[in-house]
Amino acid sequence: MAGYYANITTQGPAPDAVAAFLNGRGTIAFVAPGQRDCTVVFHEDLAAQEQLGVELSAHFQCPALVVMGYGEAVLLYHLYLTGRQADAYVSSPHDGLELEGPAPEGDARVLCGAFGIEMDHLVQRVERILRKPTRPNSEYAYAVNRHGELARALGLPLFAAGAGFNSIEVGELPEGAGFEASKLVRTGR
Repeated sequence: MAGYYANITTQGPAPDAVAAFLNGRGTIAFVAPGQRDCTVVFHEDLAAQEQLGVELSAHFQCPALVVMGYGEAVLLYHLYLTGRQADAYVSSPHDGLELEGPAPEGDARVLCGAFGIEMDHLVQRVERILRKPTRPNSEYAYAVNRHGELARALGLPLFAAGAGFNSIEVGELPEGAGFEASKLVRTGR
């Protein structure tokens, strides 16, 4: 696991359609299919994750969840629905993050609703994951742990937690249920 990683999970469009969209734009990324009609995109440019999330969500009219882990302890996400930001979250804000205004706290009901989860006990589970403080020697001391628990609670691909373009590029493939190396596709050049 790298100190920094990012990926985008979409729900709805087929992996082949996502790869064709990225190839059409010349976007360098890895694309992997996941369960529940999900596709995970590992984009090369850490600074362009949000913009690509907007574009994927708008083009395919689907949810796109951009997740980033910074410095191993900080988890951020941006949720886009039909090309507009619907929710955002920062696990533990600090001076190194460039935030406009107060750190976004995330909305468990909005996040769950985007992926078809409406049952109160599941929304409450996501709420607990979002609110648990990041502390050394705790279960969420590392961003990848919180990301994995969110993915599990939302029914999203677990292999996205901790995985990013740079790791894949050097041969460190994602780990977790549902990942099949033979179905990983590289787009762009």
